[in-house]
Amino acid sequence: MRDIQALFTPAGEQLVPSEAACSPWGELVGGGPVAGLLARAVERTSNDPDLFIARLTVDLMRPVPANPLSLTAHPLRTGKRLQVSEAVLTVDGKPSARATAQLLRRSDVDGVVPEVPAPFPGPADLPDGHLLPPELGLRWGVHDVIQVRWVEDQRATSTSKVWMRMPVPLIPDEALSPLAQVAVLVDCISAASPVGPIFGPWINTDITLYLHRPFEGEWLGMEIDRDVQPTGIGVANARLYDERGLLGSAHEAVMVNQLG
Repeated sequence: MRDIQALFTPAGEQLVPSEAACSPWGELVGGGPVAGLLARAVERTSNDPDLFIARLTVDLMRPVPANPLSLTAHPLRTGKRLQVSEAVLTVDGKPSARATAQLLRRSDVDGVVPEVPAPFPGPADLPDGHLLPPELGLRWGVHDVIQVRWVEDQRATSTSKVWMRMPVPLIPDEALSPLAQVAVLVDCISAASPVGPIFGPWINTDITLYLHRPFEGEWLGMEIDRDVQPTGIGVANARLYDERGLLGSAHEAVMVNQLG
């Protein structure tokens, strides 16, 4: 029976990945769960409710084996209006992923900005689907745990459009924060991108989020494109929505995943 109670289980000062945190590429932790943990860690570097994480960048520096892992986090710079924080994820004594975040101070300004609704149908009336086709026979993992409802899938000729939800917490009995939920899900934008004229498969080596307000609700909407070159390098981009409207964007550097 599969472990889908949480993505990670505490073991002393470390966290142990469950099968639900793993990627389709072997005994490795998926980039989304890694990003979620790093987001959680940088959030804990400040207790000031007026500071908002407007940018989060995650560097996926090396594959993360499904072994007990550790996290450290600290502010790099604190100021009246800006804080910069860093978190590092370490496995088997090696730093394997790092996040830096900019926390900006909210302020009241004059004017009204209209909401920008998602330019595609909401998730309520869409059927459940899969991030990756089951017929590929890939290893079960986080890509199967994420709930996916497509508007236009990877066969789209311009942009793919999808709603996603993470139904499982990072840690047992601890609700996902809005930022951690977004961080887990946006790792999927490369896999959810239109296939395009050059078949990879493509994997991302980083994740950068820009947010102008907190994510609300449970379903994250994404309108995705990917620009790639015959050099085997490209960029995946997504406009991010919740059911209220636009909340930011996400970007990933991608490269061809040549296995074997």
